[in-house]
Amino acid sequence: MIILFFLINLVFCFLCLKFFYIIFREKIYYPFRLAEIYAYFISNFFLIIINFIFTNIFFTFLFIFTNSLIFYILYHLVNMIQTSPRTKILIDLLGYNKIAINEYFKNYNVEIIVENRMYRFLSSNQITVNGNKIFYNKKKSFFLNLISVVFFIIRKI
Repeated sequence: MIILFFLINLVFCFLCLKFFYIIFREKIYYPFRLAEIYAYFISNFFLIIINFIFTNIFFTFLFIFTNSLIFYILYHLVNMIQTSPRTKILIDLLGYNKIAINEYFKNYNVEIIVENRMYRFLSSNQITVNGNKIFYNKKKSFFLNLISVVFFIIRKI
């Protein structure tokens, strides 16, 4: 019975994630994608209700913990794929099977990489673009500003 609930939970988590990726696409509330946040809370909400009705409180907390681990792993997998140029190239090549290198450079080059990263920064409100100038938004959280300052100091050393 518990294994069945676990499998249903797993399928429901992935369906929620897929549904919210369709709705929100790559929109980011730094450092998470909105799809991941909504899928996590919606699936946990239904998980709590279903488990509380059919099982006891222990299994409810166990499933919430398991659900949190699933989303933690998914977050890092998706983040790794989107931030790693090597992984992006391998996934592209898997889809193409065979492509001339000049043709591939038309689809994936430095300009496209920078454009994708700028889009992520803009969607998470980390930067602002005004004309042809880019500004770092200092209005972010204390944690984000602290990390930025630490990296800036490390780079200067």
